[in-house]
Amino acid sequence: MKKNIGSVVGLYPTPSTIVGTVIRDRVNWLNIAHIGIIGLDTIMISSRKSHYTNQGIKENKTLSINLVSEDMLIEADYVGIVSGNTVDKSEVFKYHMGELKNVPIIDKSPLSMECEVVDIYDTKDYDNFILKVVHTHVEEDKLDENGKINYEKVRPLLFEMPTKTYLRTGDIVAKCWDIGREYKNS
Repeated sequence: MKKNIGSVVGLYPTPSTIVGTVIRDRVNWLNIAHIGIIGLDTIMISSRKSHYTNQGIKENKTLSINLVSEDMLIEADYVGIVSGNTVDKSEVFKYHMGELKNVPIIDKSPLSMECEVVDIYDTKDYDNFILKVVHTHVEEDKLDENGKINYEKVRPLLFEMPTKTYLRTGDIVAKCWDIGREYKNS
């Protein structure tokens, strides 16, 4: 039996990411977990309008999305607690600049994407940035023998909003478009 708990977004957990941009010639970081896939090369991040980082995204039309691994959790959580408007977060992570203009990439992140802003979908409280993934950088030891991302090795952390917790990702349970072949209509 299911219970109706009202209008609750039940799609958590989501990947925890650090968004990197440049504002007034200074790198800034923000922890964002409101992220989604729109298509094979398009994603979206949803950032509260009050976030300082939004200024840099709107001005540059570029940003990085860096997956959070367990060994960078303290720093990742910190950049989500303090505002770049009052705190210089530029040195929290060691980074290098990507190929796109004004896109800092976190060295410690196992997977980083350089993105261009395609559109901004405006809602009452959020700037929703529609992004095209232009470059994806992955630590070589996190790739499989075919050069594809191995998420068992990347092990990105997940963010779960209702309980405000971080979760570890797990192991492979089954192969997509394969396990369903076992279904027998009874």
